[in-house]
Amino acid sequence: MNIKVASEVKVKAIAANLEALHGLLLEAAKRSAEGYDLIQRDEANGAIGAVIGLDAVLDDAKALYIAALALHRLRAI
Repeated sequence: MNIKVASEVKVKAIAANLEALHGLLLEAAKRSAEGYDLIQRDEANGAIGAVIGLDAVLDDAKALYIAALALHRLRAI
């Protein structure tokens, strides 16, 4: 399926997706670092608490990644 999209619109949409992706990945990195720091101090409950729900964040990040790729594949007018 080839959908024609104006180049400027496509670039802005990709940029928005990548900006959101960046923010989610920063959050995931922060939470995993917190979890790692806590487990190093033998605080297993805190470590798991820091990373619980990270799967949803990463699922959202993957959706944004896929959307950015899909937009990139669209043909420009």
